Amino acid sequence: MRKYEKEIATLIKAGAKVVEVASYEWQRVHGFVDEVSADLKMEWYTWSSVLGIKKWTGSKLKEVSPDIVTLPQALDFYLNAEENMIMILEDFHPYSDTGSPVNVRYIREMMRPQSYTKPQYKKAIILSSPNKFIPDELSKELPVVEVDLPDRDTLEILAEDVVKEYSKECITNNITPKLLESALGLTVMEARLAFAKAIITNRQLTEEEIPLIISEKEQIIKKSGLLEYYHQKENLNSIGGLENLKSWIKKRGNAYTDEAREFGLATPRGVLLLGVPGCGKSLTAKAIANEWQFPLLRFDLGKVYGGVVGESERNIRYALDVAKTISPCVLWIDEIEKGLSGSQSSGKTDGGTSARVFGTFLTWMQEKKEPVFVVATANDISQLPPELLRKGRFDEIFFVDLPSAKERENIFNIHLKNKKRNAKDLKLDMAQLVKETEGFSGAEIEEAVSEAMYLAYDNKQKDLEQKNLIDCIKTTSPLSKTMSETINNLRKWANERARLASEENPEPVQGMKEDVPMLEQEYANPFIRKNK
Repeated sequence: MRKYEKEIATLIKAGAKVVEVASYEWQRVHGFVDEVSADLKMEWYTWSSVLGIKKWTGSKLKEVSPDIVTLPQALDFYLNAEENMIMILEDFHPYSDTGSPVNVRYIREMMRPQSYTKPQYKKAIILSSPNKFIPDELSKELPVVEVDLPDRDTLEILAEDVVKEYSKECITNNITPKLLESALGLTVMEARLAFAKAIITNRQLTEEEIPLIISEKEQIIKKSGLLEYYHQKENLNSIGGLENLKSWIKKRGNAYTDEAREFGLATPRGVLLLGVPGCGKSLTAKAIANEWQFPLLRFDLGKVYGGVVGESERNIRYALDVAKTISPCVLWIDEIEKGLSGSQSSGKTDGGTSARVFGTFLTWMQEKKEPVFVVATANDISQLPPELLRKGRFDEIFFVDLPSAKERENIFNIHLKNKKRNAKDLKLDMAQLVKETEGFSGAEIEEAVSEAMYLAYDNKQKDLEQKNLIDCIKTTSPLSKTMSETINNLRKWANERARLASEENPEPVQGMKEDVPMLEQEYANPFIRKNK
């Protein structure tokens, strides 16, 4: 017996009269119950509020009582049946809310040692639902089996079944591990549809259909609203500077080989990138995925929180399960401090929801065995919970500073190359450009180059000129001027608690002139609490 069949059988043998199985995949649940019933010599039935009660006959589900469409009727049928049996209550969760106390009471009674079922028969109920839903009244008594998304072996069985079903349309099939990996993260129903669409479109199921399957997977992952599937184009050469970080990334990427595992290396956990906005943190996340040839999933923590009780916790578990199933992959969490900032006061503000979501994420980070590499970025470290910065959550914490003079020259060359130009052909004075952009972030340099291109085109020039760039640079007030105090404090913190992403020494930042008015938030020091 496999994992889930063994778990369900063990619970029933141990005396569990009711078991909740949480999965969207009703076919797999039926498969688990079929194997368990054969092992325990029990018949099995299903009940739904639409089709009533059906019994598995060994080849199909046969109608028994189609008129039994209410839950009390179904439970009465179960109680009065004179045989060893397992009954699956399909989509039970709507019947377990606070508006259905009688239904919950029914289940509680059946879970007790002296239940109303006839003692000479062995019986069990499977509460089947898409998600874990345990009502408070059952939380201490109801065992739960949460089913992960299908692995490669399950997908192989499914792919072979789809090829058999569409044998007339499928001229060629070659089900390889790479093809199956492309479907990881899908439910059985979603994967079946993706395989079938590939066969109908191209009349074959081979590695050539991987782009079609990935396209289908992207739409399904995006539909969840929690994860986005990125096609990364950036690589490490797209990053100007940050040589220490680049070197570290290359070394960590080598740890995913079979030789590294045999050597005894643990699977890398992830990296936390702290620092100044616009200096390449998000770009690095994309470059890591491209460097290692891993899928890139962007996880928006802000979308986790829902208005229904338990929805937030369910959302984060689902998102992490998808990432785990698709592994190896890179899970990119941008501006993580915004998603976790309320966890410290969660008990007073949202009934502890944020704290539970944060706790789920921390536990997963600590305990995960699958090769899911987490890249988290943060601009404001004062909002990060201290537990996240503890050693062991991430492999390393890097501080990404403003680019040095040498790095700014590199950044200029990268963005000129992206515009199909180079400094030599344009006869640009790179030394002047580097000097004029002191205190600029990489994003601000990119914007200056882009704006200069617009200016040159609007002037009907033959090409970009030095003057265009200088004019755009002089009209830009870099963020570092308004953040000078914050950046200096960040640097002090990073010197003691993080690794520097760049091998170049940073230049001092210049603040705003005293006569320039500033907003209140621009005075803020994240390391000092205001006295009220």
